Amino acid sequence: ILFSLITVVLLLSGFVYFFFNGNTATKEKSREIVAAYLEKNYPEESFKITDIAYYPGEGTYIVHVISKDGKTEGNIDVRNGRIIVGGAEFPLKEE
Repeated sequence: ILFSLITVVLLLSGFVYFFFNGNTATKEKSREIVAAYLEKNYPEESFKITDIAYYPGEGTYIVHVISKDGKTEGNIDVRNGRIIVGGAEFPLKEE
């Protein structure tokens, strides 16, 4: 009984963690998508990704980027492996 209780607690903890923080593999994929987008659309500038947050209500990863010179900063939203242009805070170029 104790083993079953521990198993249930661990499973619930894992579910809650992934619900609020997102899947770590998908989070890394979002980082790669944004890095590729920035390289393609802003080749003259150098950016660094400072944070990736997860919004569980929409299943969206919010990737915060800042240029190395600090002049450009903002968030790029990624959902289902694609950059969301509408409502993004970053000065996005249309693809």
